[in-house]
Amino acid sequence: MDPSNLPTLNAILNAISTVLLITGFILIKKQKKTAHRNVMTGALVCSALFLASYLYYHYQVGQVNFPREYPLARKIYLAILIPHIILAIVNLPLIITLVVAAIRGKFELHRKFARFTYPSWLFVSVTGVIIYLFLYQWFPPKAGAASSKNETATAESAVTIVQEKSTAGSLEFSPAKQILRIDAGEETSTAFIQVTNQGDKPVEITKLKGRCACLSVTIPNRVVQPGETQTITGIFETERISGEADKLIAIGTSESGAVDHFVTVTLDVPPLYVIEEDMTTWERGEEPKTKKAIFRVKRDKPIRVLSATSGRSEVTCEVKTIEEGRLYELHLTPKTTNKQILGMIRIETDCEIEAHARPLAYFSVK
Repeated sequence: MDPSNLPTLNAILNAISTVLLITGFILIKKQKKTAHRNVMTGALVCSALFLASYLYYHYQVGQVNFPREYPLARKIYLAILIPHIILAIVNLPLIITLVVAAIRGKFELHRKFARFTYPSWLFVSVTGVIIYLFLYQWFPPKAGAASSKNETATAESAVTIVQEKSTAGSLEFSPAKQILRIDAGEETSTAFIQVTNQGDKPVEITKLKGRCACLSVTIPNRVVQPGETQTITGIFETERISGEADKLIAIGTSESGAVDHFVTVTLDVPPLYVIEEDMTTWERGEEPKTKKAIFRVKRDKPIRVLSATSGRSEVTCEVKTIEEGRLYELHLTPKTTNKQILGMIRIETDCEIEAHARPLAYFSVK
């Protein structure tokens, strides 16, 4: 099955489970035990099929993040998603215990576990449908509109087209390479790639993966019809990135002899600061003299170094302020250079962006 159809299937399975759970509750209240058992078995099967389908889908496409261009809806979505995930994990052993107790005829134990397992199971099934609607129906990602031939914009970043197009068999990808310029501290950024089938036969995208753990990649329909254009959406975690980072999206197709095709997204995050000589070194046996690493603020708003602490007792670190909020020197002094040492300096700053507030510098005696 085309993985892009699995979210809809998962929602259907959750909806069926919800109906069966409610029906089973009504039946047991009416003391219709055989009917209750059959209906609850159906609910168990639907939930098991959902779990298998869910795991397979996310194995194929990775993590799917909620678009940040809907801030209020995102908060509501996360408020539903977090207890949904927690209860889904907790429910699994409880449901197994519930079923085993019923099979063994331990109905008192079965009733005891059902008092809290049933409402939790029902909550997970209902919210599974709601999560699907939020993520795939009500709040789809918004593609950026082109501002010129080589410049586009998204809600989160400026985009520069580096390579306009590339082809793999019958499919054309646009852009093939792009640069996303992002402000430091942005949690995520989104790239869009258009896929057009220029052939006369449908082409199935059999593989669609980011080549790093921080990327999720989705497409509305994995089968691209002749003349049709689909949009690949790549969502990147960018909170801790400083400078440039290249991300690859691997695409495989059903065409005979096809090999994986790659499109490149370069994340460009202007650094808040730089550490010059971020690896301070001494040769083994040389004079253990003080050496300097420079902490230089690049943005207009100042960043103050509050402290800098050596991770090894063999090397001391002293902070010297050259220009408050703009320029600092870290004076590193080894007690000896007679043995190999590898360590780090933990720098504490007043940067308001948490992911960039505690940079590291390194030192070694080699």
